[in-house]
Amino acid sequence: MIEAMRKARRRADCGLPWIRRCGRPFGLMLLLGLSVVASAAQNEAGEEDETPPAAESPGDANASSGWPVDFTLAAGLQYDDLVTVDELDQSLDEGDMAAVLDLDVEYEKRFSQGTDLDVGYSLSQKSYFDLSEFDLQIHNLSLGVKQNFEAFDVGVRSYAVHARLDNEELLSFQHVSPYFTTFLSDRLYLRAGYYYRNKEFPDNPARDGDVHAGDADFYYFLDGTRNYFVVGYAFERESTVADEFDFDGQRIDVRWSRRFDWYGDRPVRVRLDWRLEQRDYGSVTPSIGARRDEDRQRWRARFDFPLTQSLTGLLTYQHRSHDSNLASADYDDNRIEAQIEMIF
Repeated sequence: MIEAMRKARRRADCGLPWIRRCGRPFGLMLLLGLSVVASAAQNEAGEEDETPPAAESPGDANASSGWPVDFTLAAGLQYDDLVTVDELDQSLDEGDMAAVLDLDVEYEKRFSQGTDLDVGYSLSQKSYFDLSEFDLQIHNLSLGVKQNFEAFDVGVRSYAVHARLDNEELLSFQHVSPYFTTFLSDRLYLRAGYYYRNKEFPDNPARDGDVHAGDADFYYFLDGTRNYFVVGYAFERESTVADEFDFDGQRIDVRWSRRFDWYGDRPVRVRLDWRLEQRDYGSVTPSIGARRDEDRQRWRARFDFPLTQSLTGLLTYQHRSHDSNLASADYDDNRIEAQIEMIF
């Protein structure tokens, strides 16, 4: 259910006072044209997963036109060369193309005393052409409150996520995350927080559990939100009903975002990121007679480019390398995704 985590992460608040949103592009996809784009990108490499925060200033072309509610509609194509369900440690040595559809609705309110409120709902649907048993649908309700002070900001975000696999319940979780943000210098910005997550697997109750984690992201701005680096670290502890799924994990992220004004006030954005996640399982996994030990790496490239004044295209390539002593969790895979977004 890595898509559910990705969806929740996308809506996480960057915390920057002058950044409006942290979402990914969405839109209305012309499937014929995008099949050509996707196949061309596949020649270089491809896949998409979890997205890094995309810094958007209020002056971006895709910003809301004054409405307190933003609607974002997207459709596109995604190709997976290895279909997986990470949360169930399942992988199928087969690839498939999927149609993806996303809808986001977000209400934002900024109060005069420096309090920001946002409430959102998102729906994501992925439908494979052949492997329909891996069709995934995600519903996500979110609520965020932030108080802005002169030297720092504090806030809390919460999510309620429900995911269905092949129209059957896969996973539900509730997520609460208080956080703190501040500028350490003119160019260096810190966002640090804690989060708690309660997960329920209706058909796999042994995996039900709680997650406690702390994370920190350091932003270094070369040219404001136009050009910046992010280095992040997180430590999490997951405790489940079955001891074999308990683990301590740490994660390192390195991200870069750059905007190019090739089309005037409609910038092209390039984003590159790398992630390393290490998991140390606390108990023996019966199927292998040993404790699991995993290193997970991900490389990703994302490109946002304007098509018209109201439409934006997104092309993403991702490669993952999972090194595990559990065979079903040990694989390399690639994904290519092409979308068009429309915000109205």
